[in-house]
Amino acid sequence: MVIREALEPAIFAIMFPRTAIDIYIETVQADGGTRCASITAASLALADAGVPLKDLVAGCAAGKVDGTLVLDLNDTEDKYGDADLPLAFIPRTKEVTLLQMDGSFSPEEFNDALNLAITGCEKIYEIQRETLKKKYAEISDKVNSETTTSKEGDLNG
Repeated sequence: MVIREALEPAIFAIMFPRTAIDIYIETVQADGGTRCASITAASLALADAGVPLKDLVAGCAAGKVDGTLVLDLNDTEDKYGDADLPLAFIPRTKEVTLLQMDGSFSPEEFNDALNLAITGCEKIYEIQRETLKKKYAEISDKVNSETTTSKEGDLNG
């Protein structure tokens, strides 16, 4: 439910009336951050599958460990830290699609943790975009080289 609610605002669902999009996530190994990592990976998978999106959704968590704000908590920090603030974010629209909190922050710490998580999401978003661009540039290069080879064969044959 959490992942659905985090991704749903980015999907142009109106283009798919009476359609269900199933997302299955299997975490093979985890050291914290599975919710945010799952949202980030699922968003990338939807885009790669050609599902029309407003934008990618990036997930990242900030937290407080021993009174210090940290980004991307590991399992121990998540379990034994003072607070955890998972966030899913659509950078283009600046829309927060998931915001949860465990533990406690002062109002100032909350604002700082929120801004830290948003900054983390923006960095992850850039990596998501570059990953998609790289994949499709490689595909384009391959298709172009096959087309060139095919045309040369036609000219020589």
